[in-house]
Amino acid sequence: MALTAIPDTRTALDAELSAIAELDRSIRGAQAEQLRRVERARRLASEVEGVDELSTFTQREFATRAFIAELATSLTVHERTAGRMVGDAEQLTRRFTATLQTLADGSMCLGRVRTVLEFASQLPVEAQPEFEREALARGAGDTPSAFRRRARRLRERMHPIEAVERHEVARAERSVVLDPAPDGRAWLSIHLEAERGIAIMSRLDAFADVPGSDGEGVDTRTPMQRKTDAAADLLLGGWLHDAPATSPLAPPTSPLGAVTPKVYVTVPVMTLLGASDEPAELDGYGPIDADTARRLAAHAPSFQRILTHPETGAYLSYGRTTYRVPADLTGYLRVRDGGCRFPGCSRRAGRCDLDHTTDWAHGAHTSHQNLAHLCRKHHRLKHQTAWHVTQDTGGELRWTSPAGREYVTGPESPFREKPPPEASARAVALGCSATDADHPDTDTDTDTDTDTDANPEPPWAAGRTVAPAA
Repeated sequence: MALTAIPDTRTALDAELSAIAELDRSIRGAQAEQLRRVERARRLASEVEGVDELSTFTQREFATRAFIAELATSLTVHERTAGRMVGDAEQLTRRFTATLQTLADGSMCLGRVRTVLEFASQLPVEAQPEFEREALARGAGDTPSAFRRRARRLRERMHPIEAVERHEVARAERSVVLDPAPDGRAWLSIHLEAERGIAIMSRLDAFADVPGSDGEGVDTRTPMQRKTDAAADLLLGGWLHDAPATSPLAPPTSPLGAVTPKVYVTVPVMTLLGASDEPAELDGYGPIDADTARRLAAHAPSFQRILTHPETGAYLSYGRTTYRVPADLTGYLRVRDGGCRFPGCSRRAGRCDLDHTTDWAHGAHTSHQNLAHLCRKHHRLKHQTAWHVTQDTGGELRWTSPAGREYVTGPESPFREKPPPEASARAVALGCSATDADHPDTDTDTDTDTDTDANPEPPWAAGRTVAPAA
């Protein structure tokens, strides 16, 4: 019976594979149609912004930026992703129509289409049509990786500029990028010349080949772990953590080596005291474990430590080692906002501008209710395009796009509002805090000198004048 079932099973398997392949062709066709519609939408967005062929470069550039932001918020993707879609759509519908057609008929996947655009864009305009023809003709049956190798060789053969000259131009694009990863880790990527990259790896391999010591004469680390530790140690201060104390490469006592960065660490007060293991928040990364938070707070004086209520999470205080009146307001807003307040933007507040939601020139106040962090790109977008924003109670920003779509972004760490006067009066009469008066069943018997007033905002926010903390 099993033998007679094999043909039927094979037929069913063949049918499923055919259905999968047909679905893949349909997906590719849908991607081609999406790109065509993206280009049509871009042109309509330019009309909404009042931009045409006679407009200046700056006007056309801001119209494109406004549309990229519109597309990103509509699809809930990063603006880099939306920007790539806009760029791909413009090129494919204007100069690489044959490549777009291969995507539409399902004979080529989006990855290979982008490979054509990537390498063709590196050639002079007059050489691009020939590159497209040869790439499509020779790579029809290739896998994406094989197609990329073939396209790279074709680009090298057709490029009119010598490799040495191109290498010098490419050097200007070197960069370092940090990408957060789960469980307190992160990826650190360095984009630089190949020869320097190979030399760096060779040196790290040499360190990894020589076992170090964990203080007891035994090194249980793997070669990859030793290589990673060596790279981190050398970048942080030019030392190796397992070098002898008398060596010039011996480490300092700080966990961050010779580096003293100024970053914000939000630490629950009970965690800092060692009475809780509630995670802390490292600005620019996210949650970190309690032990790491305590270690950073103890060893890094340039860290801005921000204490939070152990139960409610309300902010109680933050250090005033750099206290100035504008710095106090800036510190409050940096913690409240966390980053750029434009929909979908992930740039941290420390690298953003503080923007008056309603312009100062229009009679608005410099207040926490009229200020929010915007990165430079979205700050300019707000002032130069049809994007519009208002600020609601609690620091929420309400954005309206050029197409009339509405998006609301909330603060990352909202501060609690000041309790109404009647609540404070009732609390005084009862001999407890305003929070206790509203929630009489809450156990508030704590042994701490920390001010736990239900309004943890700085003096300027509450309209009071209080001397700065020592």
